[in-house]
Amino acid sequence: MSPSRRHLLLLLPLVLAAPAHAGEDKKNVAAPSVQLASVGIPVMKDNRLVNYLFLSIKVNLTGKANEAKLRDMEPYFRDAIVRLASQTSFAQADNEDVLDVPRFSAAMIPAFEKFAGPGTIKSLDILAQNPKIHHRH
Repeated sequence: MSPSRRHLLLLLPLVLAAPAHAGEDKKNVAAPSVQLASVGIPVMKDNRLVNYLFLSIKVNLTGKANEAKLRDMEPYFRDAIVRLASQTSFAQADNEDVLDVPRFSAAMIPAFEKFAGPGTIKSLDILAQNPKIHHRH
């Protein structure tokens, strides 16, 4: 076997594997998002403060969002959460230890888009939620 043919056979597995690795790189690229520092929101019942929920939130962005700019605006996201949660309790009606995620998301996404820009927020992921006081139900 000639040296050039031997080299070709040695390189063949690398050449054939290259397209597979290119696809894997695209899968490993994370979707644009902003991870918020933990934020505590009040839980109100009958106009009384009954608890706090401490939330870890990931804000999922659309393709048109400027991820770097919005990551720098992370304090604005937390401020919007605290302001809105001070006006409306987002705990579940029957369990003040648990966040009503659909209602919370429905209120927060438009609030975030006021400073992030329209159509920039795709969804919210609640990564963790912990009440200050655990109530027995």
